[in-house]
Amino acid sequence: MSCTLLTMYFNLKELQDTSSGTRPIDFYLKNGRGTLALKYPMIIFCDSITKPLIQTIRDELVGTEAQTVYIERNISDYDYYKLNWSIIRENRSNSPAYQDPHNRNTASYFLMGMFKILALQIANQRNDFNTSHFMWVDFGCGHVIGPNVQKEATNVIEAPRPKVAICYIHYRSKDELKNMEAICNAGTCGIATTVFTVEKIYVNKLYSCMWAIFYEKLSKGIGHTDETVFTYCYDRHPELFSLYYGDYSSTLSNYHSITKDFHSVRYYFIENALNANRFDLAKVAASNVYNSLQNGLIVLSKDEKSYLESVLIK
Repeated sequence: MSCTLLTMYFNLKELQDTSSGTRPIDFYLKNGRGTLALKYPMIIFCDSITKPLIQTIRDELVGTEAQTVYIERNISDYDYYKLNWSIIRENRSNSPAYQDPHNRNTASYFLMGMFKILALQIANQRNDFNTSHFMWVDFGCGHVIGPNVQKEATNVIEAPRPKVAICYIHYRSKDELKNMEAICNAGTCGIATTVFTVEKIYVNKLYSCMWAIFYEKLSKGIGHTDETVFTYCYDRHPELFSLYYGDYSSTLSNYHSITKDFHSVRYYFIENALNANRFDLAKVAASNVYNSLQNGLIVLSKDEKSYLESVLIK
């Protein structure tokens, strides 16, 4: 198995709907060093402003001989952006949830999140490194994952899981997801897209399913982030996915085994799955935690261990 890394950094400060909450370039360059330090084949989507800044750091950290492809193009020049920006902007014009001038979740921010799926398809079609898997890593993920991005990402790259492997933080039942407008307008958390891997043979299926849901949302006058699209995608096509569990800070560390954020796994995934009568999903998550416990990868209290055992016998 082999893995091509994908990431992006576009300068959203230059776009027409930038907000005061849009983070500055220095924030991303500082927190993107862990991503750029990964000495593996990498495709970086960027623009004319961010490319030289990114390339300087990449060359400093891994040398000029590293296998790196830069795809330089402003995000606003992609057809999907041109076609959908005004639709999203109009959809949000009468929604109080998006009127705060400090809210960085602009129409452009939503489209930047969905760019991950377009980037995945572009990388698959280009096939620069002829790899079996693709791994998406948010450029500035160091600010939520911490200083161990390089070490933890290496463990993932060396042994990527099958299908679409992604961290499901907060399980959402079919009943919850019936009200798509409420889910989107509330900014509901579900699946995290900070880091995920996709086996090459699943790229086209994921691409088709994700964009179908994206346009369904737009047709209903709603849409929030790529994470809500992913949440619906799993609900409708669970056969495409290989789930793991945790929180944003553990989207790398929990990829193979649960080593942290048990509180999130218990109260946001296992408990919600049980409440939705999805005992199958609850048991799989509980089994993942229990295996980590047995292997000495996580420390739990006696009561927490008893809780896991009670779930496994349901």
